[in-house]
Amino acid sequence: MLTFAKPYWKLILFSLALTGFIVISSLAQPYIIKLAIDSHIMKNDYQGLMNLGIVYFLLILVSSVSTYFQNNTLQFTGQYVIYDFRQAIFQHFAKMEMSFYRQNPTGRLVTRITYDVESLNQLYSQVIVNLIKEVLILMGIIFLMLYMSIKLTLVCFLVIPVIAVVTFYFKSVLRKTQRHLRTILSKLLSNLAENLSGMSVIQLFARERKQLEQFNELNEEHYRAGMKQTVINSIFNPSIGFFGNISLALLVWYGGRSVLDSTLTFGTVYAFTSYVRQFFEPLRGLADRFNQIQAALTSAERIFETLETEPTILNPEQPKQLPEKVRGDIVFQHVWFSYHQEKWVLKDLHFRINQRETVGIVGATGAGKSSIIQLLNRFYDNQKGTITLDGINIKEVHLNDLRKHIGIIQQDPFMFTGTVLDNIRLNHHHVTDDEIVKAAKSLKIDAFFRMLPRGYETMLGEEGTVLSAGQRQLLSFLRAMMTNQDVLILDEATANIDTETEQAVQEVLREMSKDRTTIIIAHRLSTIQHADKIIVLDKGRIVEMGNHQQLIRNHSFYFQLCLNQNKEKGVREKV
Repeated sequence: MLTFAKPYWKLILFSLALTGFIVISSLAQPYIIKLAIDSHIMKNDYQGLMNLGIVYFLLILVSSVSTYFQNNTLQFTGQYVIYDFRQAIFQHFAKMEMSFYRQNPTGRLVTRITYDVESLNQLYSQVIVNLIKEVLILMGIIFLMLYMSIKLTLVCFLVIPVIAVVTFYFKSVLRKTQRHLRTILSKLLSNLAENLSGMSVIQLFARERKQLEQFNELNEEHYRAGMKQTVINSIFNPSIGFFGNISLALLVWYGGRSVLDSTLTFGTVYAFTSYVRQFFEPLRGLADRFNQIQAALTSAERIFETLETEPTILNPEQPKQLPEKVRGDIVFQHVWFSYHQEKWVLKDLHFRINQRETVGIVGATGAGKSSIIQLLNRFYDNQKGTITLDGINIKEVHLNDLRKHIGIIQQDPFMFTGTVLDNIRLNHHHVTDDEIVKAAKSLKIDAFFRMLPRGYETMLGEEGTVLSAGQRQLLSFLRAMMTNQDVLILDEATANIDTETEQAVQEVLREMSKDRTTIIIAHRLSTIQHADKIIVLDKGRIVEMGNHQQLIRNHSFYFQLCLNQNKEKGVREKV
């Protein structure tokens, strides 16, 4: 499922090795001072004190160097983790079907690949290694304290059971709070993305105040969730320090009395003082990072839940190979399809599109026209029936193999950040600039691209020139010509083109349709009057089929569509 770069595991192991040096140095320093006080200062042993001083200096040096390299190593580890997880998530997103994106708002998916990955990065680059270090320090301190004085150790650790109860309680509370905070953040980002992308509609209908109210509700809920988490941390973190101070007070009371009774040495009590502080420092560190740990675990749950969501549109284990150039013979055999359960959008569709045939598909809004295209490209899979291309079931063909033969010109094509040439060429790197210019001239739209600020080198996308809907459609026609695919689908592809440009495009389309199967979905019926066959849909079923003249003579559903459309234009006589 995940293919992470291996070096960061080596970096983690290297960090753990450095952790050993840091732990040993931290544990040895108070014990050396104890030896210096009890064995050398009291006996005026200057040479022995000098030797211990040198050892103490070397321990500090080793600890400092190890800490430096460990910090750098952990930063490298974090970058590997971010890179690998984001790559894995994006690759997984690219495999998911269109229904996945209908069910998951953009803000939620952006949160997965940004905030959740950052939290998981902290788990790998900071929490794991530091947690191991702190556990080793705690174990070492307990061992040394028991070695020096069992009674004094038990006195110091009287508060441990209370700390354990407090920690387990706050653990569950923080986990729930963190989950709620991330859920609200996803909703907030989704709302923000929706408002920014629909700002023109918001302003057009004067919904600024209403949208602001919705945003403020989510923003306030996120604020309250964040404040609740802050309050919990403000209680939990100082409580660890409070119990640490109680333990230190018990140590001073019992240890001081033992020194006066000569049952313990002053060096031992001093070492205990250092160890108690060291003991509660990791606990305080764990408390400080507890929110970080909970955030990382919550993010890990969400990331792996996303990665474990299997795509429903799968490649067959042993795919059949389509020929290099397909004929374009398409057959729908009793096809049923629904987006949700059994709310059928297409009902028992049965028709054939012969090779090199131009077919128009018409019908009222919601009749199922675009759903046919979604099935043919396997953006969705039909629940019943079969769809074949050149006699091969499309579910038995590799997705890439299928889609390289089928080109779609959409009503609202997407523009990527890049030049005009890049947006026309897309993945077909073999297409030269001269070929693109030649195709533009054949479509009689070369002059349009020349009028852009830098011609064909003009930057498009969010950070570049913004094209109108009609201009984007013209560019999408060039895309289709460059790919030279065997099946061409036009999904309302001339809806945003002016009448004069449409006439030129229609001429080119007739030329393009001669050597390939062409499917045209249209509301503007004038664009499909030349089609060899017209399929008329109503509520997911085929109600008529034939060419334009035959359907007009039938005086049925298609005739009524033409009549209604011509009424709108005020030219009913032409029908």
